Amino acid sequence: MNVKVFVNNPFQENTYVVSLPDSHRAIVIDPGMSNEREWLQVKAYLEENRLQVERILVTHCHIDHLMGTGYLAEWCNAPLCGPIEDEHKLPPSSLQFRMFGLPSSSRIVTLNSNVNEGDLLHLDTSPIQVLDIPGHSFHGLCYYFPEQKMLFSGDVLFYCSIGRSDFGPNMGCDGEALVNGIQTKLLSLPAETKVYPGHGPATSVLQEINYNPYF
Repeated sequence: MNVKVFVNNPFQENTYVVSLPDSHRAIVIDPGMSNEREWLQVKAYLEENRLQVERILVTHCHIDHLMGTGYLAEWCNAPLCGPIEDEHKLPPSSLQFRMFGLPSSSRIVTLNSNVNEGDLLHLDTSPIQVLDIPGHSFHGLCYYFPEQKMLFSGDVLFYCSIGRSDFGPNMGCDGEALVNGIQTKLLSLPAETKVYPGHGPATSVLQEINYNPYF
């Protein structure tokens, strides 16, 4: 499995392009491209590798993970998948931009395909399991590739840290629920599972069991 990361927008968010080495099928996880330059870097990679985006996966609906949805929507017809209830419960994107002191953007488009915990998705024939861990937002979807032992954790689990839970209840924050969800759903995955977070460097389940101060 090929995993290409692009670090985008003022929040230094990780946008992932995941593809199979023996095909041209791909998914994009958390498209956070905030301007034309960032989008053109992602677009160039997709075109140079002749990748066909099968679907766009969103972990949660905070703006830093959605800023590039409009660019992709204009470029391809892939479904934009994620937790629609999270989108509905959170403040609208225009308000989220103001909360973080950023100019509003019209590049964010709404999700058009709902994803829930327990859903089984695929990249070609590779299964993708969906886990939902609230606490950073109302829903925090993690996408787990069991055959490759890879986890895309969004803003749930980071390298030796966890997602912030201090933005307030209107942003879906609940620190206790976040820690409990990680312990029961993520740290029980195979220890060698590689974890690709929404911000910062990759880690592993074993690394977090041994060194994360929250557990």
